[in-house]
Amino acid sequence: MKINNFSGHDIQLETERLMLRPLQRNDFRIALPFYNDPEFKAGMEGNPDMFIDLNQLERIGEFMAKRGYLFAVVEKNSERVIGEVCLEWMNLTRAKVQPGEKVMRSPIGIWDKSCWRKGYGKEILQKIMEYAFNTIGADRLCGMDIAAENVRSRKLFESCGYKYVRTVADDGCVDYEITREEYYEQTP
Repeated sequence: MKINNFSGHDIQLETERLMLRPLQRNDFRIALPFYNDPEFKAGMEGNPDMFIDLNQLERIGEFMAKRGYLFAVVEKNSERVIGEVCLEWMNLTRAKVQPGEKVMRSPIGIWDKSCWRKGYGKEILQKIMEYAFNTIGADRLCGMDIAAENVRSRKLFESCGYKYVRTVADDGCVDYEITREEYYEQTP
């Protein structure tokens, strides 16, 4: 069956307060102002001083959608799109993927600052972990390129059982990971 949407999948995941649905091209128009907000950009990988336009966002989205599952995060009670999350097949050599090993990365962004510090990130990450390990059969999930000074993101991954694995020498970002075995040990 051919999927006819930007994200290339029709998967919808639900948490108590959020819906994760395929990200659509028009979601980038909602995201654009946030991607140029200095406070939001400070937590992103890459150059926080770079101006981001709609074409760049769409190209990044296309890149991610081709390599995994790109979701828009929708707040159920308001029906607003408040962020994005991706389950992307690993593309970084520093993750040291072994032959036959299924490794994914899980970049997450809650664009709307009014939704920060509400526990949404943890809700999203827990649902993504459940889907990756139980449905896709991932062996390992990674949180990559987290700005070292982004304490909130680091605490988020740690609170979900991810362990620090390295600091990237060229930009000082940090990487976290969790294996399927570690996930099952902490999940009732």
